[in-house]
Amino acid sequence: IKHNALEYFFVDIYIIMSEEVTEEQIADAIAAATTNKDENASTTTSSTSSVSDDDSLTASGMVAALKKHGDGTNVIKESITTFSNPDGSDKKGDAKISADQMDQASQSLKELVQKAKDAEEKKKKKSKSTAKKWDFGTSPHAQFGKTFDDTLKAFLLWARTEEKKEINISKAFRRLESYASWMDDTGTVLVEPPLSASSVKDALEIWQMKSSVSAKTKNLVWWFDMGAIDTEVTKKMSADDSLRAFVWFSHYVMYHPSAQEEGMLVVENCDKIGFYKMITMMPMKLGTQLDRLTIGVLPVKTKKFYLLETPRWIDVFMKILGAFMSKKMKSRMYLCKDWSEIENTLGGECIPKGWGKLEGSLDIGCVPEEYASS
Repeated sequence: IKHNALEYFFVDIYIIMSEEVTEEQIADAIAAATTNKDENASTTTSSTSSVSDDDSLTASGMVAALKKHGDGTNVIKESITTFSNPDGSDKKGDAKISADQMDQASQSLKELVQKAKDAEEKKKKKSKSTAKKWDFGTSPHAQFGKTFDDTLKAFLLWARTEEKKEINISKAFRRLESYASWMDDTGTVLVEPPLSASSVKDALEIWQMKSSVSAKTKNLVWWFDMGAIDTEVTKKMSADDSLRAFVWFSHYVMYHPSAQEEGMLVVENCDKIGFYKMITMMPMKLGTQLDRLTIGVLPVKTKKFYLLETPRWIDVFMKILGAFMSKKMKSRMYLCKDWSEIENTLGGECIPKGWGKLEGSLDIGCVPEEYASS
């Protein structure tokens, strides 16, 4: 190992206060996203537009609506935190090891976890739940036939360099700590009852999440079709049911070998959904919580976001977030001009039947076949 991994346990926490986005920076980004066209849109809407019933929404109006419906959640700030650095950072002094020494890397990561657990337990002012997070009691790995070692391996694979020659153990630990905290914050929601495919099947059907592997790109593809979702039904769902469904599906992705080796592609049919319909389909706090899980916590590298049938408000929202995104992250957000781009890029054999306007041939359910009876 280059450097002793244990020496860097308290070094370079992934977010420090001085790096947090300020309200002034957000206000500047909102102002920059507001054009003359936006201001005039409130009184003039194209008669030929089929975007949505809120085509006239301005950047400032969007932010006001998010505050109104956010139940105290600063959606813009939370989204910036999630999307600004989803891959984490390589920091000076990080401990690295050759990628072909996975067993040694796993042992080093275990030592970091144990040291963190011991340190938290010694702090008298800390609550028991802080140390409890290192027990990973809410992790559903057993439901997928996995062990805790498999979970650690997922984080180590995620922390490999671009060339996959080295593993950044310190970086893997920082991500693992974020995961441990996020999972622990769910309380008993994921364990009472235990998280299983059968317990989330109905919720998965409502949210219409599906996955497949592209033979062309080798990536796992997460398909999300807004056109197949009844938002009136999702509004009536309990936040816990939605949370459990997304967590189960996210872990299915996390343990999938294609996602671990090649990363994930997200393909979403936005179906020209209106802004107000979108922000009220689930509690805003839950939405930002799930974004944090899938993009900023799980050890899965999202290589590309393909968005289809995007309404105008997404352009405005992306302008705001774009002020805080890295060039690399911006390059991953792709607004498709035509449906054919998906088949041309991913290949037709991985497209689910009935998905959007595509003529998919893959017959898959929302619960992957290997877990359909579990």
